[in-house]
Amino acid sequence: MPILLLLLLLGCLCYLYWRRQTTTLTRNCRWRQERSLGLWRCAFCGAEEPGETCPRTCRRLPS
Repeated sequence: MPILLLLLLLGCLCYLYWRRQTTTLTRNCRWRQERSLGLWRCAFCGAEEPGETCPRTCRRLPS
């Protein structure tokens, strides 16, 4: 019984690792703050976002 549970745990961890590597939900953006303008600019796609805190999602316009 403990071996079955260990195999199940290992299988779940492998699945989660695989999903993390293959998902499209990862963020490629690298946000840089421009304090003089009061906005954040993405070095990857060029998107701009006003605010004090770093954005957590990509604001890239669809092509």
